Amino acid sequence: MAVSVYVTQDRLQGIMGVAMPLFHARGVFQYSFGLMPYRQAINTVVGKPVAVVQTPSPTSEDIERLHQIYLQSLTELFEEHKHKYGLQEHQHLTFI
Repeated sequence: MAVSVYVTQDRLQGIMGVAMPLFHARGVFQYSFGLMPYRQAINTVVGKPVAVVQTPSPTSEDIERLHQIYLQSLTELFEEHKHKYGLQEHQHLTFI
């Protein structure tokens, strides 16, 4: 499939001067052909809001404190829900 898509795009680029994107997707009412993306599950986890006091000129310490609260909240969410999505207990979230 990928080779035929590349060959078709290459030929269209030679004729038109521009490579046209070709899609391999499903249709709205049928699944054999179309431009709609294939269905995939989207997992969404929403945590508690982070309370932020708006200040006109936040200091670097204010920003760093909120950043640490945010990262801690993300870590807690990850640890709480990771087993629901097939992750093992020994796997942990790492921020780079």
